[in-house]
Amino acid sequence: MRKFAAVILALAMALSLCACGDSGVRTPNEPEPATAAPAETEPEEVKVEPPIEISEFSDPEDVPAPTDSGEYPEEALDESLAVTASDGRTYDFKWLYEHNVHDWLAAGIAFDPIDELSDAYLALPLTDDAIATMKQKISDFTELTFMGGTAEAGIKSVAPVITVGDEEYGLDWMSSHNATEYTEAGIDADIVSQYLEAIADYSYTREYRWIHVVYDRLVNGF
Repeated sequence: MRKFAAVILALAMALSLCACGDSGVRTPNEPEPATAAPAETEPEEVKVEPPIEISEFSDPEDVPAPTDSGEYPEEALDESLAVTASDGRTYDFKWLYEHNVHDWLAAGIAFDPIDELSDAYLALPLTDDAIATMKQKISDFTELTFMGGTAEAGIKSVAPVITVGDEEYGLDWMSSHNATEYTEAGIDADIVSQYLEAIADYSYTREYRWIHVVYDRLVNGF
């Protein structure tokens, strides 16, 4: 009888140990269960828009003073006269007046908003010279956007190549470098004048107009 009771007690203890399952008691050599590490989140990349490349010819001194006092009237600085470029940036009348049409194009400004606001621009209380200047800018921008803003086959076929020493300078170089770089290359106003004569039939193109601005700088100082 005592033997039977001992067997029953042993079975009860065994069942008790099995029922405990994973009670947290482990042998010294048993490794701890792996726990999932918190997922690392990548830091959000901040995109910085590259600055707009503005030409060296964007100088308020290149245009007449807007008024006799040299200050802009309040009407000219009204937000309703600002235009929005393709990248979402806005440019007010003051910026437009003090920058050339190549800068307008570089900034991503389209023809339509300029066309819509042209009457308002020309009705501003500015000096006659300032109005004439803005009117010319609008006209030039119209030609630039509608009459071949980029080099076409015709101008490329007649544009000469300038040789100075061992270096050659073609249309692509001439229409993408400033007056300082012309001088450093040994290209003076006389050479540029002859170059402009050679491409005179394409005076409406961006390339001709840029080279002509450089020519003016070479003649008048820069």
